Amino acid sequence: MFPQLSLIFLFSLVVIHPFHVSAKTWCVANTSAASTLLQANIDWACSEGKVDCVMINPGGPCFDPDTVISHASFVMNDFYRNHGSTEEACNFSGTGQVVTFDPSYGGCVYT
Repeated sequence: MFPQLSLIFLFSLVVIHPFHVSAKTWCVANTSAASTLLQANIDWACSEGKVDCVMINPGGPCFDPDTVISHASFVMNDFYRNHGSTEEACNFSGTGQVVTFDPSYGGCVYT
């Protein structure tokens, strides 16, 4: 009936789909990333007000374990969520990775 519209719709699926990640994904720090780069991610995101870093401060529910990779994962996921949950929002110069398992633990809930 409308072959041109069908073609446009299919093309839009091919073009748009790779850039958006499913709602059942999270962004975490790559375990092979240098801790200096992960700390730079934390510093950048927290200082720019792009994420709320209260959760990883002493006494916050995501402070323990007090490791750079744990704190970076929480911050990077918060940024990822607040910026469309796209693969690009989890790149962090190659230090982030999209995962399909929920990294939440104890009282630290990853949205």
